[in-house]
Amino acid sequence: MIILNSAKTSTGVIRTENQDFFGVRQEDNFFFVCDGMGGGACGDFASKYATDVILTLFDKITKKDSISILGDEYAKYDEAVLRPITLIKTANRALYNMTKKYPKLSGMGTTCTAIWIEEAKNLVHIYNVGDSRIYRIRNGKIQQLSQDHTKIRELIDSGKMTVEDSKVAEFQSMITRALGTMETVKVDYKSEFIRPGDIYILCTDGLNGELSDFTINDIVNLHKPNVEDISSELILAANNSGGRDNTTVISVCTKEITELGEEYKSVQQKDIIIFDEEQTHSSVREDSLIHKYSKNFTVPIPKIATKKNILKSPLFIAIVLVIACILGAFTYSFISKRNTKDIVELTGNISGILLDVRAINEDKLREIAGTKEKVFKMQMLQDVIKNVDTFTEPLANVGVKISVDEQSKFIGLSEYKPLEIRLPVGKYDVSLRLAGYKILNDNFKLIDAVSMTFETGKTLSDRVIIMVPEKYFENM
Repeated sequence: MIILNSAKTSTGVIRTENQDFFGVRQEDNFFFVCDGMGGGACGDFASKYATDVILTLFDKITKKDSISILGDEYAKYDEAVLRPITLIKTANRALYNMTKKYPKLSGMGTTCTAIWIEEAKNLVHIYNVGDSRIYRIRNGKIQQLSQDHTKIRELIDSGKMTVEDSKVAEFQSMITRALGTMETVKVDYKSEFIRPGDIYILCTDGLNGELSDFTINDIVNLHKPNVEDISSELILAANNSGGRDNTTVISVCTKEITELGEEYKSVQQKDIIIFDEEQTHSSVREDSLIHKYSKNFTVPIPKIATKKNILKSPLFIAIVLVIACILGAFTYSFISKRNTKDIVELTGNISGILLDVRAINEDKLREIAGTKEKVFKMQMLQDVIKNVDTFTEPLANVGVKISVDEQSKFIGLSEYKPLEIRLPVGKYDVSLRLAGYKILNDNFKLIDAVSMTFETGKTLSDRVIIMVPEKYFENM
């Protein structure tokens, strides 16, 4: 059998980037086209990466691999027939894995339409996912061998839309099946006998979107069997008709075929068989193959996929949150102080106390402790209270806790100067803690806390609390 082929691609007139790609293994008579989707570098990457996976794994897939991925029910098929289906499904899995690893690639996908010519049996095997097409021109007549996986095709097949209406439908490019968009994929398969002079056209929708089947047929018949001219002229015609999309064409011509004896003839698969979606164990096998040969893949990951978005970085988010908290605290503090300042400026009043914690000085303490008569002790203590500045001194590092209904409002330590405490007007419990010391109240009782009323005024009011060693006054 003499097989001629020519593959060409064009960006078109409108587009600035070509997201089509194609694969050719001439020694194996295997040809396929891919039409990427997803925008920007994603569609371009999808078609190239799928092509890379298929060509890289072509001679590495075994019958065992195919059966483990497709299922035991397909064991009756020849290994070579199952190989392209296995490759297409594995390419789908590889693309899908990429979208999970690199979320910025989500939404990308590609069609894949392929033929494999089996010379020994005069058969052409046809595989399809998406809306890229395979035409056969035989005896001057064109026939579409593949089936479009589009929303329009579904509506036509269900009787909800006519062929004429479909030509003006708004969702022309809405496909229902593609590689990379889902974890698993269905693949169409059929086969037919080849006749001498048959020409097969594999194309992306940039061709049939601009040219009618009638025009495609005329161009092929005009230039056959020159496959170089057929591919070139089809692309040129598509561009001249608008060139709104990328266009890829592979022209394959079977110039002569070998007549086979009855014992070599096989049954063709005229009707489309759909190789269904893989099961979980099948995806595991696909992942194993992808991992095993991933180092052989040559298409680089798009920069857009690996470029880190600093705005979504956990570290950046953490820093922003910290800064926000700091700014929030600063703003709250500023506003609070500003409000306080405004009140002072407007009313001249302020609420709180200057807490002065003091202890009896050493000389006076020895005098009181040496007095055995209780009445004299009480008189001395009364004298101390009346002459605080003379007989007492500041007591530092006393634990101060101010609360309302057992809810803390202030906690701090006393200093050698009065402790400034600003709190709203109200009644508070003030408790003091220092080992071995107690508060001496106006009734000469030793207590742990006193009740105080905070009021507003021009300045903070002074409040003095005297603490005494418990061991000297426990019998008071």
